[in-house]
Amino acid sequence: MRKKLRNLRKKKWFVGAVSFAALLLVSPAAQAASKKKAAGKDPYGINKLLKQLSGKQKLSPNKQVQLEVVLKPRDQNQMADQIYAVNTPGNQDFKHFYNPASFRAKFGQNAEVVGQYRPYFKKYHLKTHNYSNGLMIKVSGKAKNVNKAFNTNLQTAKYRDNPVQFSSKKPKMPAKLADNVLTVLGITSFNSKMGGGLTQTGAQAASAKSSKNKTNKKTKVQTKVTKKKPTKPEKQFAPQKFVNRYHLQSLYDKGYYGQGQTLGVVTFGGFSKRDAQHYWKGEHIATKPNRISVKKLSAPSPFGAAAEKSYGLETTLDVQQSGAIAPQANIRVYQSKFSDVGMVDAFTTAFDENRVSSLSLSYGLSEYIMRYLKNQGLINPVYGQVMNIVMAQGAMQGISTFVASGDTGAYNIGIGGKILNAIQLPNYSIYGTFPADNPWVTTTGGTTLPFHKNYGHGLKFSVDKERAWGGDYMFKAFAKHRNVFLSNLTLYSQLLNGGGGGISHVYGTPQYQQGVSGVNTFNAREFISNALQPRMNPVLLSGTDYGRNFPDVSANADPMTGYQIYMKKTGWVSNIGGTSAVAPQFSGATAVINSGKGGRMGFWNPQIYKLAQDKDKTPFTTLDSATDNSNLYYTGQPGKIYNQATGLGTVDFEKLYNNFQ
Repeated sequence: MRKKLRNLRKKKWFVGAVSFAALLLVSPAAQAASKKKAAGKDPYGINKLLKQLSGKQKLSPNKQVQLEVVLKPRDQNQMADQIYAVNTPGNQDFKHFYNPASFRAKFGQNAEVVGQYRPYFKKYHLKTHNYSNGLMIKVSGKAKNVNKAFNTNLQTAKYRDNPVQFSSKKPKMPAKLADNVLTVLGITSFNSKMGGGLTQTGAQAASAKSSKNKTNKKTKVQTKVTKKKPTKPEKQFAPQKFVNRYHLQSLYDKGYYGQGQTLGVVTFGGFSKRDAQHYWKGEHIATKPNRISVKKLSAPSPFGAAAEKSYGLETTLDVQQSGAIAPQANIRVYQSKFSDVGMVDAFTTAFDENRVSSLSLSYGLSEYIMRYLKNQGLINPVYGQVMNIVMAQGAMQGISTFVASGDTGAYNIGIGGKILNAIQLPNYSIYGTFPADNPWVTTTGGTTLPFHKNYGHGLKFSVDKERAWGGDYMFKAFAKHRNVFLSNLTLYSQLLNGGGGGISHVYGTPQYQQGVSGVNTFNAREFISNALQPRMNPVLLSGTDYGRNFPDVSANADPMTGYQIYMKKTGWVSNIGGTSAVAPQFSGATAVINSGKGGRMGFWNPQIYKLAQDKDKTPFTTLDSATDNSNLYYTGQPGKIYNQATGLGTVDFEKLYNNFQ
C-alpha cells in the first residue's frame, strides 16, 4: 500500500520496509475444543511455516501487544446496495447518510453481543475499546495475557531472514464468543526485508538544478539541499496552480473556502503544526486559526523512530496541501502506525468520530506483496474483506475518501528469486496497489503539466500539453545523453516515475464502472523492460482484464511541475509531487464544495461515472491520447471515457459543483 520526497538526483520510494501485522482467521466452523473453540482451520499451513522458521524463542511475556477483534457484520450482502442508495441521485434514500449508530443498527453486532467480550478479556487483564460500529474491538495488554486469552504461545523467529511474531497454536476462544468473530488482527506480525511493500505514494521532489550541479546531497529525505535555507516560497510552485488549473477559483469567488467543514488525513508519521502555519502564511493564504487537531493512535509497528520520522514528510505534504486548498476548514489528523491493526484503527476511528466530511490517505501496498504474504501465511486471507467493510462504513456515512494511486506508474514491486539462496531479488511488473484498489474510495492518479526546461549541456525536457504522468517523456533526452543518466543512478531512476493505475485482482469491477467505455479494456506500451531499462519505441498493445479499475480522477502530480512544502529544518522545498499531493488536494476541494452546498458530497464515484457519460454535464477532460500519454504502461484509449493511466481525467471543479447533486 502507496510515497516520498525526491529530487532529480535521487528517487527514494519507501518500498524496502513493509510491515503488516498478519492475522489468524477466527472461523465459526471450527470444531470446539473442550470449552474453547479453535479460531480457524490453520489458513496459513502453520506446520509448513514453522519448519521454515529459525531461531524461535518465546515472545517477552511483558511485551505490549495490540489486537483488533473484528466481528461479523450482519446483512453484509446489503452493504453495497446501501452505499449506492445514499450516494445515487433519484434513489429515495439519496443523501440520507448513515451515522455510526444507524450503521451499527443495520450492520453491527448489538450491545448484548459486543458486551460479552469486555469481561472475558478483563479476566485476562487485557484492556478493550469498543467502537461505535459494533464490529471492531481493540484489545491491548501483555503478551503473556494474550496467550492465556487466546490459548496461544506467541513467539518470535525469522522467516527468510524476516523477523516474525507468531503462534504455533491455533488461537481459541469460548465457542459463544468465537461464533461472532470474523478475524483477529495482530496475533502474527512481521517486518519484511524482502525488497518491497510499504509505499508512501508521493511527497516527491525534483531538483531544478542541472546534472552537473553537485550541491544536492543524499539524505534520508530527498530535498533540495543548499548552504542556505530558502527563505521564501516560489510562486510557480504555489497551490494556486492547482486552483487555477482545475477551476476552483470561481468557488472561492462565491465565498466558499471550506468553512464549517473538517477534512481528515490518515497517516503514519508526525508533523509540525508550526510548519503548516508558516507554509500557509508564506503562501499568503488566510487560514482559520487553531484549525489542526491530532488523534494519536497506538498500534504495533516494527519500524524504528527514524523510519516513522520520515513518514512525517508525507504528513507535512498532506496537511499543508489540503489546508491550502480549503483554508477555512478544520483539519483532523489520524496518526497511527503502519500495520494491519494501525490502518484499520485509523480509518475506523475517523468513521467512528464522524467529524470529517472528506479524508485522504497517501500510503499503499503492492497487490503482489499482499498475495505473496497471504500464500506464505504472513497476512490474513480476509484482510481485503476487513478493509472493504471499514471503507463501506465511510461511504455510507457520506465521507469522501481519497487514496493516492502510487508513483511508479502501472508497475509495482514483487518478489523475485534469490542469488546463492541468500540475496532476495525484487521484480517489477503490472500489479495493483492496495487500498487504492478499494471500490469504496476515490483514487487519485497523476498528470504532468506543460513545461519546457533546459538543464544545461543539451539536457532538455519538454511536455507540450497536460498528459498522464510517466517518465517516458524523458526518454528522448536519455537516448541523447545516456552516459549522463547511467552515471547518475538517482537521475536515471526518474525515468521510472509515473502515476499509479491499473486493474485490481483483489476486488471485482464495481457497479459504477460497469458499462463505462474504457473500463476493463486497455491500451498499453511496455516502456520499461524486465531489466528496468527504458524501451524507446514500444508497440501499442490492446487487451481486456477484469477488476476494479483505478485511478478514478487525476491532477498534476509530477515533481517536475509540482508544488512546495515548508519544514523548519529544510526551509522551502520546491518541486514536490507524487499522487499523494493529489489526494489531499481533492479532499480540500471537497471541503470547499461542501461549504457551498451546505452538506456532504458523499462517496463521489456513483455520480462522477454517470456525469462522465453525459457530454453536456461532464466536468472531466479526458486524456485519451495513445501517444505521449502513458504511466509507463497504460495509455489513453482514444474516444473512450476511461483509461487506467488517468481514470476519467482531470476535473473542472466549477462544473463539478454545478452538476454534482
